[in-house]
Amino acid sequence: MSVLDNAKDAMKSAGDKISEAADSAKDKVSEAAETAKDKVSDAADKAKADAKVGKAKAEQGATEMKNDAKDKMRN
Repeated sequence: MSVLDNAKDAMKSAGDKISEAADSAKDKVSEAAETAKDKVSDAADKAKADAKVGKAKAEQGATEMKNDAKDKMRN
């Protein structure tokens, strides 16, 4: 093998390693982004659920007050 062949092989090997490192970094970033997206989605779902609970409690309180007012008017 000549010096040029050795250099060519070394460059190819280095290129392959760089490509593998880039793919690995891309995968890690993609996973981190997906995890962050899931966390944001979970937080949004929790906020929506909390809002629904708050609305239901407010409606329940309003209904109770309305019923109490009706009872007082009857008596």
